[in-house]
Amino acid sequence: MTMLVDIRLTLAYLAEQPIIHTEETLGNISKIKKMRVMVGGKPVPVPALSGNSFRGQLRDVLADRMFEVLSNNGQQHITFNNNEIYGAVYSGGALREESRLAGTMHTLKDAVPMIRLMGAAFGNVMLPSKLAVTHIVPCAEETRSILASALSELGDGILSPVAEWPKAHDLIFNDGPLTRKDDRRDPARQRFVDLGPVPEDEHAQHQQMIYYVECIPSGTWLLHQLYSKYSLDELELGCLFDGLTTWLGAPTLGGRSAAGYGQVRAHVRGKVGDEAIRWPEHPEWPEAIKQALSKYRAYLDQKRADLLTALQAEAKEGQDDQVEGDA
Repeated sequence: MTMLVDIRLTLAYLAEQPIIHTEETLGNISKIKKMRVMVGGKPVPVPALSGNSFRGQLRDVLADRMFEVLSNNGQQHITFNNNEIYGAVYSGGALREESRLAGTMHTLKDAVPMIRLMGAAFGNVMLPSKLAVTHIVPCAEETRSILASALSELGDGILSPVAEWPKAHDLIFNDGPLTRKDDRRDPARQRFVDLGPVPEDEHAQHQQMIYYVECIPSGTWLLHQLYSKYSLDELELGCLFDGLTTWLGAPTLGGRSAAGYGQVRAHVRGKVGDEAIRWPEHPEWPEAIKQALSKYRAYLDQKRADLLTALQAEAKEGQDDQVEGDA
């Protein structure tokens, strides 16, 4: 009988470096994403990271870990014959009237545990994700009530006392000045937007652009939850914790992690089936998770040829080969 298990995890993060998660740029200031919280009957803007941003990070880690095994640690080059499969793996695909994946949908779903875990769009058919992720919300006076459930599941001894939580408006500051290439000089941007040629006399002034970015400051505590909407089989559980184990080795949130932003210290509390999780106080995963991890890694190794066949399916002749993906 296939083992099915439910999970519910609460994750707490202490920002060790400023966290960037912007949604728009006004002038030369990139504004941080905000959610509105009702406080005393009035909406108050609070900086937050979308649950989808964490899902995107996790999906990338899961895919990278899978291809690390399938490519023999990078020794073998893997080519996608159908770009839409690449989009389904790394970004969840996109809904459309027709799809090159219609004939391979069931093969992909059955062969690739991360597709079943994270979900994907195949033409006009949506394979739902088994994993739900809430927004990552900072601990502030205005967020006490909406974080009450997560706080109760997290337990004592990690966060600063609730009475010491700052106001939301104190959790935003402008970092900078930062510099980036002018979009007119960036070949990657020119693939999508025709900004026109740069006159010779403007070359010098368009080499770099100075801007500022709104950040959540170091020392901020943030909370969110991750739970299963549908029970996970053993391979899906192993896939999830293969990615989480890798991510928890050097956890970051938001953008520009390569430049030092977004580094956090993570704490994980919760349950996987009947097994309790208290990481990093108990860094060894429970036995059921260890077994799932072992079986998942063995599955990738033993079924390597089948997985590559499914992932390298040919695109159908005459159909669009453009990749579209979720943000």
